[in-house]
Amino acid sequence: MSRNNAHRLGGAIAFILRHADDVPIDSVGWLSLNDIVARLAKDGIVVTVEDVLREVGPGGNDRFELSIDGTKARAFYGHSQPGVSIELIDTDRAPKYLYHATPEYNLDAILDRREGLLPQKRLFVHLSEDPMHAVRVGKRRGSAVALFEIETKELPQPVGRTSPDSSVWLTEFVPAKLLWKIAVPEERA
Repeated sequence: MSRNNAHRLGGAIAFILRHADDVPIDSVGWLSLNDIVARLAKDGIVVTVEDVLREVGPGGNDRFELSIDGTKARAFYGHSQPGVSIELIDTDRAPKYLYHATPEYNLDAILDRREGLLPQKRLFVHLSEDPMHAVRVGKRRGSAVALFEIETKELPQPVGRTSPDSSVWLTEFVPAKLLWKIAVPEERA
């Protein structure tokens, strides 16, 4: 599978595991690899279980987790399905500072109206350990971004992650008063 197709496959799997409401995802987000292959086929993406396994398994995309028995996968974060209950771990081990980047056109709602960071259609707000990772995520929509640094001990809700392997931390809300806008670092070559 070419790199471009693998990127598309990762995005399609992420959509299925996070947002699709027509698959039998269990209450903690697991879906069988066979069900993933079948749902991809409905979207015209013909792949094998082995193709999916390369994407969700060890050495694959860091957005996914493979079950111990190797028959199911789930997304580490990003869920919008209300029936999925995500357990946060490491709530006592969050880094001192976490980062979130957002397109600049969101600044009015976030800061001026003092809404802060809300999960929108997802279950949690996503925060990154690395400012450059946050910037790359924020730039997905192709516009200029603002970067925020958040002191985690001040958050009103717990901050945790879904796996010790994940560098994405989750919380339910970040008040505007805790958002410190910082300069976007230059991408290193």
